[in-house]
Amino acid sequence: MADLDIVRQARQVNLADWLRKNNEPLKRAGRWWYFEGCDSLRIQGNKWYRNSCNSGGNSIDFLVTFYGLSPKEAIYRLTHATSCCSNKICGVKEKDMKTQLTSSRFDFNSIVQALDQRRVLAYLCKTRGLSPDVVWTEIKRGLLTQESRTGNAIFAMTNESDEIVGAEVVGTLSFKNIRFKGLKTGSEKGYGYCIGQSHDPHYILFFESAVDMLSFVCIKRRQLKTLTACLLVSMAGLKTSVVQNVLLRFGNGSTIPVLCADNDDAGFKFNISCMDLFPSVIVNQPDKCFKDWNDQLLALYKKTRL
Repeated sequence: MADLDIVRQARQVNLADWLRKNNEPLKRAGRWWYFEGCDSLRIQGNKWYRNSCNSGGNSIDFLVTFYGLSPKEAIYRLTHATSCCSNKICGVKEKDMKTQLTSSRFDFNSIVQALDQRRVLAYLCKTRGLSPDVVWTEIKRGLLTQESRTGNAIFAMTNESDEIVGAEVVGTLSFKNIRFKGLKTGSEKGYGYCIGQSHDPHYILFFESAVDMLSFVCIKRRQLKTLTACLLVSMAGLKTSVVQNVLLRFGNGSTIPVLCADNDDAGFKFNISCMDLFPSVIVNQPDKCFKDWNDQLLALYKKTRL
């Protein structure tokens, strides 16, 4: 009877509240909640429905369908997360909570890492087409991990002393254009997830996301080209402040910034603003027929499979 009660409790969990507490990008329109970038998926209370697939269900069904969890794992996540959140909120005023969030320093050790990396590997390798060797190298470096509670990919950001000072977060939901992207609370501004030569690099390459940066690495490997004297940095967006700070902290007087932003209006505007700030800047965008570096990698991946 106790097991049935737990199942019933999991089914009745308010799905929109649970998803927002887990940093998923929801927007509200009337009585419905929607994922940003996917208006066909709507949520109300513990129910969800996806028009494009003519499918729906309760909270357990959602985690099974879109998070790839087993029913048992979904029930645990829903009931565990609900109790944990209620314990944290209980007795804490909203003003006090905001103060804690804005004043807290980033602590990488506070992230509960998953026992395995299945979700991250499936998303990065199967969905995004990254080389398993590249992904495993970052996992072994300790700078890429899967968060236990959400299944999100966590890319650690390091400073010039090789200390972890923040983390870029990428959601791993199983359908396109509905992926949370952002920074962990307390992440130090002006830094990014980076790989390569951190001491006096000749070039520093700046990307919009960790996935784009790793896609670029995979493309160069497929082309048998080596990246020497280069530091690659993910800005987790388009941030001139990251370009400025990283050049100051990692570069020298002769270090050249290379902009590897997307082929879209935002990327073009970013390039222009950086050209005004950094006279020696070089622009190196994906081929014109691709929006970003991951699109280019996926096209290359499909071509080699034919």
